[in-house]
Amino acid sequence: MVKSKQTCKKSTGGTTPRITLPLAASTQVVPVPDELNVREPPEHNEFCLICRDGSIGEDHLFLCSTCPRVMCSHCMDIPPASVRAVEADDVTFICISCHVGPQRHGCAPYLPYFGFYRKGKPLLPSFLPIRATLEVSLQSQLSAAPTLMVHLVLVDHDITGSCFKLTSKFLRSYFPSGGLEFHSVLFDIGTESKINQYQLEASAIVESLMSSNWARVVVAITNHTDNEHGDPFVGYEGKKKSYVLARVHSVFNVLLSPWHPLIHGAPESYLWLFSCGALINNLTSFACLQQAVINHRMTATIGFNAVRFQPSFTTHLLLAFAELVIIECLPIDTAFPDMLGQSYKLGRHSDVFLLMPNNSGSLAVTKFSWTHSELRPWGQYLLVQCPQCGWTNAWRSVNMHKDYIFECKNDRCRKRYVFSQPAHSRILLPGKRPGACWISVVVEPTPGIPDEDEDMII
Repeated sequence: MVKSKQTCKKSTGGTTPRITLPLAASTQVVPVPDELNVREPPEHNEFCLICRDGSIGEDHLFLCSTCPRVMCSHCMDIPPASVRAVEADDVTFICISCHVGPQRHGCAPYLPYFGFYRKGKPLLPSFLPIRATLEVSLQSQLSAAPTLMVHLVLVDHDITGSCFKLTSKFLRSYFPSGGLEFHSVLFDIGTESKINQYQLEASAIVESLMSSNWARVVVAITNHTDNEHGDPFVGYEGKKKSYVLARVHSVFNVLLSPWHPLIHGAPESYLWLFSCGALINNLTSFACLQQAVINHRMTATIGFNAVRFQPSFTTHLLLAFAELVIIECLPIDTAFPDMLGQSYKLGRHSDVFLLMPNNSGSLAVTKFSWTHSELRPWGQYLLVQCPQCGWTNAWRSVNMHKDYIFECKNDRCRKRYVFSQPAHSRILLPGKRPGACWISVVVEPTPGIPDEDEDMII
């Protein structure tokens, strides 16, 4: 007899009945205030641009007069005779990034770096030596601007070892004076009374957080999605322990609307979707998702299309997001290739989608796929078994004019596949290795809320 056993399930998909959420009038349409009170981030960083550390004792952080960056006295060889002079009120400081940046872009001539100036002239008798190399890009900062992380989790969903919680712990060391908040909120919104209960709980948390000057709000939603329709699970309709689901747009309205004062009050807001790929692979649910992203006006939304998606594979991507976007303040669309460069194992598991609304009210959608000449040719999955004859590990391959051609080694079968580079795709250099790299593909946005019974599968 063949031995078998059962273990816990880590993927975020399944099937369950669909219901129509009894939405209150206030959640049917996302309100758009005439004028948002957007909070400005703190004026300067708290960590040195060079050593990426703070300062205590005899060390000082010098604040750049033209950007939010700072540099510590330990990383600069200030002449002993000038130590007091550089602290005078009429002296201005220019960081190394603001000095080098214009030179690299051809906007300024190459000149020695003096750092400290009085009335536009160098204060020091000679150039200012820097004691270390620059470990971050010229665009980077080292910011500890107040950041709020909110994790919305489906009731009874096991999130042991949550990568989102891990990311908050990674960030904690960058906020020695506070300014980082993490809130995990369970949701069970299968009935009108449960919706009201969730909104009351969320509104109470929001009210307690409104006094803070949040620069970034990062929201993650962890739940199951229907394997066929892509609709998110919402909890239980009654006492019976059987999940129900609802349309994407209505679920997002219920879950996100209470958080709008924080989301829309922050200069940057991000949404991470930890759910199975049917949400994106089904054209109907993907259209609803795109419309929801536009309506709720997040800076960026990140989703995945693995059929049996496992959130733990996103750990490296999330940590890179925390470092490059949250701490170094790089725009997420600029940082995304470098984020992916550390996440090739995620690429073997899933494609990654980045959705970003623009000022005109439309949406930019980019699909990122990991390609491998033998495992995922041009981001497509090569079957481990020939579907025609059943042979395993049976492919012989050849590369012709950027096309990967695979043929079954069984001479009686000769099943063949041809994989071509996707149209409008671009090879990304970060993480590139022999035979493997990430590619980006521009996806035509199709936002909308279709009829209740309309479903299409990609």
